Amino acid sequence: MPTQESDYNLLESVVREIGGDDAIKVAGLLNPIEETTDEAIAAGAEMKLNAVRKILYRLYDARLAEFRRIRDKSTGWFIYFWRLKPNRVEELVINRKKTVYRKLKARLDYEKGFHFFKCDQDYCPRYIFDEAMENNFKCPECSNELKAFDNKDIVEKLSKKVDELQKSLEKSGVDVENLDNDAKDDLGQIIATGKVAAIADSNSYLGTE
Repeated sequence: MPTQESDYNLLESVVREIGGDDAIKVAGLLNPIEETTDEAIAAGAEMKLNAVRKILYRLYDARLAEFRRIRDKSTGWFIYFWRLKPNRVEELVINRKKTVYRKLKARLDYEKGFHFFKCDQDYCPRYIFDEAMENNFKCPECSNELKAFDNKDIVEKLSKKVDELQKSLEKSGVDVENLDNDAKDDLGQIIATGKVAAIADSNSYLGTE
């Protein structure tokens, strides 16, 4: 698995989508250089061989792993030797970074582009100025007064993560300017469809590496 923590976390997320925690254990025993048999992986992961093979073939279908096989002359059975595909791993990590960057950039632009209002109840959402005014600055959820909401901390967190991802992507040769334009398009579509509350109160990417 990649040595850089951020790349490892991104790859781990991809692998978990493929096969859950068991896939994490299996992928963690694969190496991009040295080959490993499925029997050795099963022993190291303390899993049944059939379960390991199913995960390995899922990783193979995702082009995250490759194998070669040889026939055991004494038994006639095939022995499979597996390893990670480093080029594909790097491609997947970069693609995931691009997706996260685009979402975070759209969210950051949104946070910077609007003034927000919120009541004192934690479970109630925020509202942009036009929404607050339409509701006479009363929360539609609890009827409490909507007050100006300072999103400075959110902007700072988003800015930091966007900057980190931008530097990493540029280092990998990605044209970040195109991603910025895509993020603007995403934000425009969100605003046009009236689904601004979803992006305003979605914090799922604030914890993304």
